[in-house]
Amino acid sequence: MDKTKLRKTAKKRILELEGKENESRIIMENLKALKEYAEAETILAFFPLPDEPDILPLLKDDPRVLFPYIEDGTMHFGLPRGIHRSICGTMEGEHIEKEFTSALMLVPLLGYSSMLQRLGRGGGFYDRYIAENRKRITAAIGIAFSVSLMEEFQAESHDAVLDMVITPDSVVRNPVS
Repeated sequence: MDKTKLRKTAKKRILELEGKENESRIIMENLKALKEYAEAETILAFFPLPDEPDILPLLKDDPRVLFPYIEDGTMHFGLPRGIHRSICGTMEGEHIEKEFTSALMLVPLLGYSSMLQRLGRGGGFYDRYIAENRKRITAAIGIAFSVSLMEEFQAESHDAVLDMVITPDSVVRNPVS
């Protein structure tokens, strides 16, 4: 199945999922229990869309957290100040990049494969950011609902492979990472 069809399937599964709020809470408990989370110098987060787990309750008061914004087609991370809706319809903060030396990155996704290949929304922003900043990212962690594991799909050369995926049921680690 091609990625366009997989995205439609993933969105349908998530739309039909009951208990998203509870799943989000459990995902955040699983994240908070990780040694990598406790030891992270910086946490690169995301403002969740309605079909993504709500990570904001855990992160709202954590001073280590930076959120993404897009400027000139490139993803950057900054402090959560001046939050507004972007022209793409997503939430973002001020366009002032915050420097960091190492970070744990929380990555939104619609689906993922057993090989921890990420099925995103098709813009490539996260794939490019991970590729360009891999040396500073201690772990790229997919945040996923219980229905997000997809059949195998053909990854493209630019697709990032995640270090782990956290669901309400498990923390799946990439054995290669």
